[in-house]
Amino acid sequence: MGKKDTKSVKSSKSCKFDIGGMINNEKSVKEQLEYYKDKVIKQDILIFEMRALLQSGKGFGDLMNLELLLQSFMSVVREKYGSVNSTVLLYDDLDPSQEYYQVKSFHNINEEYKDLEGRKETIYLFKFPKDNGLLWQIIRQGNVFSVRDLKGDSRFETAWEKWNLDILESDIWCPLIKNGEVLGVLTLGKKECGNQIAESEYPFLQELASIAITNIDSTIKYEKNQRILKNIQTLYDINQQLSNVNDFKRLCIQTLSTAVNAVKAQKGNLMLRSKGTGKLEIKVVWGNIPDHVRDSINDGITETRAFALDEGVAGKCAMTRKPVRMNDRKQIEQFGKNQVHCICTVPLIYGGEVEGVINMTNKIVVDDEGNSTLDPIGRFTEEDESLLLGLADQAAMNLHKSKIYNESITDILTGLYNKRHFEHIYHDEYNKAIENGTTLSLAITDIDHFKKFNDNYGHKAGDEVLSKVAMVMQNCLRPGTMDMAFRYGGEEFCMLLPDTSPEKASDLMEEFRKKIEGMKVNFENQKLSVKTSVGISCFPNDTETQNGLFEKADKCLYEAKEKGRNMVITYYQGLLLKYGDTIDFEMLKKIVKNR
Repeated sequence: MGKKDTKSVKSSKSCKFDIGGMINNEKSVKEQLEYYKDKVIKQDILIFEMRALLQSGKGFGDLMNLELLLQSFMSVVREKYGSVNSTVLLYDDLDPSQEYYQVKSFHNINEEYKDLEGRKETIYLFKFPKDNGLLWQIIRQGNVFSVRDLKGDSRFETAWEKWNLDILESDIWCPLIKNGEVLGVLTLGKKECGNQIAESEYPFLQELASIAITNIDSTIKYEKNQRILKNIQTLYDINQQLSNVNDFKRLCIQTLSTAVNAVKAQKGNLMLRSKGTGKLEIKVVWGNIPDHVRDSINDGITETRAFALDEGVAGKCAMTRKPVRMNDRKQIEQFGKNQVHCICTVPLIYGGEVEGVINMTNKIVVDDEGNSTLDPIGRFTEEDESLLLGLADQAAMNLHKSKIYNESITDILTGLYNKRHFEHIYHDEYNKAIENGTTLSLAITDIDHFKKFNDNYGHKAGDEVLSKVAMVMQNCLRPGTMDMAFRYGGEEFCMLLPDTSPEKASDLMEEFRKKIEGMKVNFENQKLSVKTSVGISCFPNDTETQNGLFEKADKCLYEAKEKGRNMVITYYQGLLLKYGDTIDFEMLKKIVKNR
């Protein structure tokens, strides 16, 4: 009986133990199921994120346009984390003197900001420099980090105030690093709900950023290589265009205009060093300048300021013999009324000597219709500088060659082209007139009673008279035309006036005659009066041959001498007409027609 009871009790206890074990087993299984379920979910999330990273990498890799790539990158990040705003700042090589990181793309922050001096600027000009402070020490680590504490205050107060970093409205920063080099920074604001992005989400952001910066770096290099290839082609084309240009002034203008167009500059000028003063003098200008101002400067009518070798950006470039590129307008000394936002200057060096400089100022934007406007945020790049240096090397060689050639075709005393060049150009212009069906007027002028200057005052007086007459003739050449003046020999001069009617030629030469008559040549306390006679003929109005054109103009000059000198005689379809205030060419046309 006792034994049975004992067995019964043991059996009862055993049964109770088994039930407890079953309960514990069930609990353990549930925990394990929850554990594995949670693990599967995390694994699924990880797999999804890995796929997302791969897809993002593939998507980024398909974009070879930096602006589109940055916008796509920020869009993916904002969608993933729900941040209100974002910016991407990339390493900027526009200022060789310091390493900066400048806003290249942004979302939902103000497009303008006030700098530390209170001036309004576009957000694209916002940048901060690389330094050795605490902020940069953390950036170099390459990890995503929060820039604000739980109260919303900056963790880097000194840097924030010094570089005005509140402008970015950021909450966390993600360094964009490749091969240990900081290429940029991604900044994100808070989430739309107002919360900060959790630290647990930083690793995925860091992985996404590492994929993005690889593509960003490749795109930057691709775009840079495209610009370099384009510049090489441009230099080749320029060399082909300018290698056979011998006219010094034309070469200067074509060189400068090509440079302005190549780097999309608003304005440019070419300065040459004066042998007399050693200063830099503007020889030609090009770009967004009123035509009459441009032509007046290029034709030497308007005098421009000369710069010493230690003055301004141009002087610094000539002094150091190195290019100067400045993209911060606050550092640029302003000389004129129009503000210079950026400037790039390169030296012209030939035979180890600085011959001059080429200056480019400001950038332009050209729309689809070819209209250009000032680009206030455009800056000169390293590729622009390289292109200008290549162009300057070509220009220095071409200008030297042209200078030698021009010396051979220029009259030393008067500075006008000589007889040799007249005969060459006269032949070319005559053929052009035939080919284009245009007119070509020729004026021959002679200083009246020139012998008396040499006989009465000496040959130096005669040389002074020749020089002054040539200066007046040079100033009578019309800006923007192909008018050319020559010293034909002795006291005789010629003017070739392409695409000019006999009426216009007569008006121009009468203006020249009056200026000569009205001037006084100062020589050794003597005021010498000078007068001149002029003969004019026009192709094809008066003749169809090159020799005939010259003979008829010479005949008119001889007629002016015979009739008393100091007058303009024009050959007009068989008539030799003296220029007078009452001359009526329309009436003469009718007379000739009815003859």
